Amino acid sequence: MSMQHSARQAPHDTDAPEPGRGLPRQERSAPPRRSRHTAEAAPAAPDPASMVVPIPARSRRSRREEPSKLFSLEEPPPLEAPQGITEIMGWSLAAAMWRDHLPEQLLGIDCASCNQAWPCDTWKIADDLLTECCEAAGAVR
Repeated sequence: MSMQHSARQAPHDTDAPEPGRGLPRQERSAPPRRSRHTAEAAPAAPDPASMVVPIPARSRRSRREEPSKLFSLEEPPPLEAPQGITEIMGWSLAAAMWRDHLPEQLLGIDCASCNQAWPCDTWKIADDLLTECCEAAGAVR
């Protein structure tokens, strides 16, 4: 028995697939296009005033209007969480961000790390996190 395959020619019918293709081509028609001008009984757009989500006056994680007075450039927060702080990892990350985003030495108006106007967004977030950790521990009244 030979290992070679016979090369038979397939009959060329209209339903037969094209050579090299496994399945015959399916006829597809696109759905009818609808224009906003020809759409019938389209639902009315909702009133923009009804889509407004009320924002509480102050949530727990909202930013403070000004930086806290707990730490200063002369006395930055310690890298290790003080006694009573429960969020040890959060404290160490926030303290490192706080120290990394201090004002540059020459004029002190831009962040030395990200070049935004100081206090930069990162420093403000770190300051807020440190203040919240202290408030949660009862260190701030």
